[in-house]
This record gives sequence, C-alpha cells and structure tokens, in this order.
Amino acid sequence: MKFKTVREGQQAVVFNHFGEGRLIIGPERVFLYRERLQYLKSYTANQYEFLVLKDKDGVVIHKRGPCEIFHNPMMYDSIVTKDATKIDANHLIVVYKRLKDNDVQRRIIQGPTVFVPEAEEWLHQFSWHGCDASDKTRMIPGHNKFTQLAVIPEQFYYNVRDVRTVDDTMITVKLMLFYDLKEILKMLDTTHDPIADMINAVCADVITFSGRNTGAESERERHPWIPRMNHTRSILIKGQQEMEKAEQDHKQEVENMKQVHELEMRQMEHEQALKVATMTTSSNLDDQKAKNTKQVDHLSKLRDLGMDVTLYITLQHTPPANEEIRVATTPAGTAL
Repeated sequence: MKFKTVREGQQAVVFNHFGEGRLIIGPERVFLYRERLQYLKSYTANQYEFLVLKDKDGVVIHKRGPCEIFHNPMMYDSIVTKDATKIDANHLIVVYKRLKDNDVQRRIIQGPTVFVPEAEEWLHQFSWHGCDASDKTRMIPGHNKFTQLAVIPEQFYYNVRDVRTVDDTMITVKLMLFYDLKEILKMLDTTHDPIADMINAVCADVITFSGRNTGAESERERHPWIPRMNHTRSILIKGQQEMEKAEQDHKQEVENMKQVHELEMRQMEHEQALKVATMTTSSNLDDQKAKNTKQVDHLSKLRDLGMDVTLYITLQHTPPANEEIRVATTPAGTAL
C-alpha cells in the first residue's frame, strides 16, 4: 500500500492484480493497493511534423502537428514522429491513395506547401539517371533518387563517345541538353526515366548524322536534330569544337602509326640481315672445318707411308719463285 502522484501534464495507467488497467490524468494523488502504476511517455509533433499512431487492432492513423499524444499501452501498439514533406516553389510531388474498393487514386500536389500524407497515401519515388560526381558528363542509371520533381528548366551534360564518321574518324560529341517538363501525367504513363530516353534519342541522332558525313562536313552542316531541341547553339558549338579536336587527334594518330610502322620495318630488315650474316658465317665455319678434317686425314696417310710430313707442309707453303737470275762465265773467267 502506497501513494503515487501524477503531476499536471502527465498521464499514467494503473494495473491491478487481475491485469485490468485504468487511465489516470494528472494532477492526481493515487492510492495503490495490490496495483502497479505506469507513467505514459509523451509524443509531440510541431507544425512541420505528424504522428503515426498504430492501434492495437492494426489501424494506422496520421495526426497532423502541432499535437501531443500519450502512449497508452491499452490503446496504441506504437507511436512514431515523422517529418512532413516541405514542397518548395516550382516543385511538385505525386501522391497515390488506396481507396476502399482497392483502386488507387493518383494526384499531383504543387508547391509551395507542407504536405502530411494520410495513412492510405504514399509518395512516388523517382529513379532517374544521375551525374557521376567525378565526371559530370557521365550518367549513372538510377543514381538520382527523389520524391520532389522540379518543374523548372533543367540541364545536363553528356558526351557521345566513339562516334564514327564516314571517313572512319572516331570523335566524341559533347552535348549540353536543356529540358522542361510540361505534361507530368503523360510522362508518368509513358516512361520511368525520361533522362535515359533523351540520352538514347540524342545518341541515335548523333550516330546517324555522323555516319553520313565526314568530320569536316559535320562542322559546316547543321545537325538535323537541333531544330527539335532548345538552346541549339550550345549543342552545335560544342560539337564542332570537339570535331576539330578529334580531326587533329586523328591526324596525329595516323602520323604516329606511320612512324611506328617505319621503325618496325627497319627493325625487321636489321633482324633479317643479322640472320643472313649469322647463317653465312656458320656455313663458312662448317666448310673450313670439313677442309681441315680432310687435310688432317691426308697428312695422316702420308705419315703412314713414311713421308716427312713437316717437309711436305713446308714445300706446300713455300711461295713460288717469281724471279730468275742467270750467271754466265766468260772464257777469261770473268762473271758477267
């Protein structure tokens, strides 16, 4: 037996030994006999928040702030505070709502406003191509995820790489694309990623156009797909500058390939000459070896026959006489 005090602004639940409970709203002095008092936790939400109340029977209720709810365990299974969706100007959200007949209703909410969804509502999650943080001209599928859609003109950069012209020149066309969303519902019904559709379309047009023209012709002619797009001058100028650079790179690459080919031919000729010289030297050595072997066999046979081999070799290598001296004697005995 004891007394408990529930202060003003507090709430509590008293459970008896049978498990039955009663709600106490302060200020109040409570006498407990074979009972247990449990203070309730307070959940609050400001004007930019809301409370998600889940009843014991599974029903979910969203209560807009500012408000305060005590978590009564006899009524609620859970209470969660969540932020409302702040929609800026020139932005909108797409909201879906489940109806009683299991149909789904779709509506668009335009900013600026603060949106608090009902329990049967949820927001559309957009998943578009997004720019790579390390390379703004590279788009990553599903990188840009958001719920608020901007309805003001936007832009992004994209490089169409490895475009081959009719003269077999590989170029990279740099594009700056501007777009403005007009019909949101039509976009939702026809595509889930309009950025990907624009990239695919412009890549197909660039490749088709470049495949019918040379690099120089692409600089002089107007792109056939430019009139269908806004801010065409930026696209055309960037494409021409890239084509000029690509043509210079192509010429330099051809010149480098010629130099490399000449070096390879010189190296091949040198290797071929070296191979021929090696084969000739080896053949001469073999011939000399055969001659030496034959000479040794011949001298061995002469030695077996009793001939003086040294004298034979000396006579073989004695140079022939190239002068003749005659001595004549007169009758008086004087030599002339």
